[in-house]
Amino acid sequence: MRINMLYKSILVAATLCVAPAAFSGSPNGSPPRVRSVVTGKGIFGNDASNLLQQIRADALGVKNDADELRAFTRTPFLIDWISDGGQLTNIRGRVNDMDKLLVQLRENQSEALPWQQQAIDRIAPTVVNLTDTTEAAIVSFNQYQNEVFYSDVPGLAADMYDQARLIDKTLGNFGKSVEARHEPQQLNQTQVSKNNP
Repeated sequence: MRINMLYKSILVAATLCVAPAAFSGSPNGSPPRVRSVVTGKGIFGNDASNLLQQIRADALGVKNDADELRAFTRTPFLIDWISDGGQLTNIRGRVNDMDKLLVQLRENQSEALPWQQQAIDRIAPTVVNLTDTTEAAIVSFNQYQNEVFYSDVPGLAADMYDQARLIDKTLGNFGKSVEARHEPQQLNQTQVSKNNP
């Protein structure tokens, strides 16, 4: 238990050291997509949807990067470890963006629509776990950069893939549920407009 707490403290310290640099821009040098949120009843509902869509897009990116990282670690003699470091950098950048978006959503959650509040609550623990897993992978990569078989990166890459997939699936299910609820309303509006020319 004490070792876990010490390990968690190290990860938190590593996150604090890494996060400011990652927030300064995205991995490819372009400015981050994150924007400030306008609060107010009804206004934040649209912003929350956009922020949730951005989190889902980042989760898809993490899923793809983690899948490539898993492939690299299965055949380490074919791929230079510098490539793996690049994949981890991409993942870290996306995960930091997701963290920042989640903070905005949490700060304004009371202004969100009920389904958005549920979506935020559902994905928040997974985003936190993904952040912890990413930092653990970075620590392991730095420790065993030239010794892939002693590294925890392959297992952590699989965990990152699973966590990102869960976030994507969860937000996709909420999106389908919202579309299903709006479809009957749109049909009724269409029928009303046809009956009242």
